[in-house]
Amino acid sequence: MARFKLHALLLFACILTLNCQTNSQQNTVIYRDTLLKYTITQGDLDKYVSYKNIKDTVGKNKELLEILNALHFQLASKFKANNPVLTYEEAVKRAEDVVKRRHMVNKVLVVKSKRKMYLLKDDKTVKTFNIALGPNPVGQKEYEGDGRTPEGSYTLDWQRWETSTFHSFHVSYPNEADLARAKSKGLTAGSNIMVHGTSKGLKKKKDWTNGCIALTNQDMQEFRSIVFQNTPIEIRK
Repeated sequence: MARFKLHALLLFACILTLNCQTNSQQNTVIYRDTLLKYTITQGDLDKYVSYKNIKDTVGKNKELLEILNALHFQLASKFKANNPVLTYEEAVKRAEDVVKRRHMVNKVLVVKSKRKMYLLKDDKTVKTFNIALGPNPVGQKEYEGDGRTPEGSYTLDWQRWETSTFHSFHVSYPNEADLARAKSKGLTAGSNIMVHGTSKGLKKKKDWTNGCIALTNQDMQEFRSIVFQNTPIEIRK
């Protein structure tokens, strides 16, 4: 009887150890966002892989992590205040849709002389929009208040969701070359160049911005659904 109890205790200890090891593995952090303060764990990955019945994950780490990041935001409690609580299935569908849209466009090209914006994927045009510029659009922007849109290679580095112009993406002007050019002439380079929609309730003339790049609100709605922060933008004359 004593030997039986000893064996039972040893078996229980083994099971407990295995469970602890499994829980430890599930809690292993595979990604930590230091800015937004959240983590993705092995358990999150295992749940998604099991749900999607993915048999082979070799070479898919980047793709899976991108989906898990999008999934985190769909399930995050701070997003539920203004939205219905999502089931895991609904959250997965939304996350996968976000990731799909993130890969539709990898560059924005603006040609000022044509008043056109082209959304590109590997140099192939995905979408074309008409645009409006400032009152003095010809030539490189040189100083604050000149009414010109800068020319060069930049990045859409942040965005504003609630603005008087519906929505706006910030263009990373001025860069070092822009600053140096303005300084050499004793001028201030200017800032706050945006890609944005149209002021609410106002009918606009051809070129009406202060140097920004304007879309109609309908086009901005589509733009922001397939163009994301940190997308490169090239502006040509």
